[in-house]
Amino acid sequence: MKAILALVLALVPTVSAQVVEVPPSDAQAHALLEQDFTTFNPQYKHEWPVRVARIRDLAARVYTEESKGLKNSCGHQILFEIEELMVTSADFKQIDKRLDDLDATIGHPSSDKQDSDGMWGSCSEQWYLKLYHTYDRLEDEARQNENKGQPLPAFLNRVSTPDKLTAYLDALSVSDVQHTGIDHGLEFNEALSVLLRVIVHGNPQGYTIDPALSAALLDRVLNRYRNPKTGFWGERYRRGDHEDFQDDLSMTFHIVSFLHGKVPDMPRIIDTTLALKDMDYPVGWLWKGAYWNHNNMDVVTLFRYGWPSASPSQRSAMSAEIERMLVWCLKDSLQQDGSFKVNIADASIENAEYYGAAFLSRIGFFEPSLRFWTNREFPESTAIKKRIYGFVQQHQSSSSGDDNYRSVIEQLDAK
Repeated sequence: MKAILALVLALVPTVSAQVVEVPPSDAQAHALLEQDFTTFNPQYKHEWPVRVARIRDLAARVYTEESKGLKNSCGHQILFEIEELMVTSADFKQIDKRLDDLDATIGHPSSDKQDSDGMWGSCSEQWYLKLYHTYDRLEDEARQNENKGQPLPAFLNRVSTPDKLTAYLDALSVSDVQHTGIDHGLEFNEALSVLLRVIVHGNPQGYTIDPALSAALLDRVLNRYRNPKTGFWGERYRRGDHEDFQDDLSMTFHIVSFLHGKVPDMPRIIDTTLALKDMDYPVGWLWKGAYWNHNNMDVVTLFRYGWPSASPSQRSAMSAEIERMLVWCLKDSLQQDGSFKVNIADASIENAEYYGAAFLSRIGFFEPSLRFWTNREFPESTAIKKRIYGFVQQHQSSSSGDDNYRSVIEQLDAK
C-alpha cells in the first residue's frame, strides 16, 4: 500500500504555501446552505427551529440518564443520527419519526446488536452510520484477536470493486440540495473516514485488499475530492450553472490522519486551517461561535502532521492557537469531577469525555514526548489525568457501545 500511495502522490502537483484567502463559498457556507434548503422547502426556516427545541429536550433527558449510569446504546445511536439529519436533510417527516424513536428509548436500557451481514449500529437507519459503528466494534475485537488475510466482509459489497467504490463516492461528493433536499457532506466524510482505514490499510481486521481497489480510492481522494487552492477536502454544491466547493475541517482531518500525513501541500493545509479559525463547523473550528473539543482535537492533529514542514511563522501561529485552545479546555470545558462540558453535538457524555481527553493527549499535555509545539512543563497534568481517570472508572458501565471510555484511557496513556 505504501508503494501505491507514493506513486499516486508523485503524480499530484504541489504548490508552495502562502496566505490563503477564505473563499466566498466558505465564508457564506451556512447562509448558502440555508438558502438551498429553503429553495427545496419554503417552510424550512419555520420547521427547523421546532425540531431543534425537541432535540434539545430529548438530548437533555438522554444525558441525564447516562449520567446516572443507564446504558442506552440505541438512544445514543438515534440521537447521533438525528443530529446528522438536522444538518443534512429537509425531510422533516423522517426527522420526526426518528425523534419519536428516540423518545421511545428513554428509560429503557439497550445494547447494540449485530445483523446478518455483520454490521452493528442496529438502531441507525443510515448505512454510513452503521458503517461508522461497525468499524468501532471491529476495532475493539481486533484488540483481542489478531486476524490476518480475511476477505472484505459482506457489508462492504456495495464498495468492493473499483467501479462500485468510485460510483458511490462520486455520487456523494456533489450535493444538489435545491432539488433533492439532501446534503451528502456528512455521509461523504464519515464514509471516507472508514473506507480509508479499511481499503488502504486493511484495518481493523487484517483484510486482504485488492491493490486496484486501494489505488482507485487513493486516486479519487488525492486527485478529485480536494481543493488545490486551499489544500482542504470537502463537498461540492451544485447551484444553478456552477458548483461551489466548501472546505471541511473534519473531512480534511480524517484524510490527513488516516493517510498519516502523506498528502500534498501540508504547508498550504496549515495556512488554510489557520485562516478558518474564526469560522463555524463544518468549515472552521468553532461550534456556534465557541470552541469545541472535537474540532480542537482535529485542528491540533493537523498541526502535528504539518509541523515538520511548517515555516517559523506557521509554527509560531500554531503554538499560539494551541495555547488558546488549552486555556479554554482547562478553564471552560474541564469540570471538577474530571468530565468535560457536553456539547449537544457530542451525542453522549462518553463522546465528550473522549474528545476532551484526546485534545489534551495530542498536544502532549500528559506526555512530554508528544509536546511538539512547546518546551514548557505542565505540572498540573498529573492531577488532571487522575481526575479524568476517576470519572471514566465511575461511568464505564454506561458506555454506549463504541467503547470510547476505553479510548480515553488509551489517550491518557499515549506515548
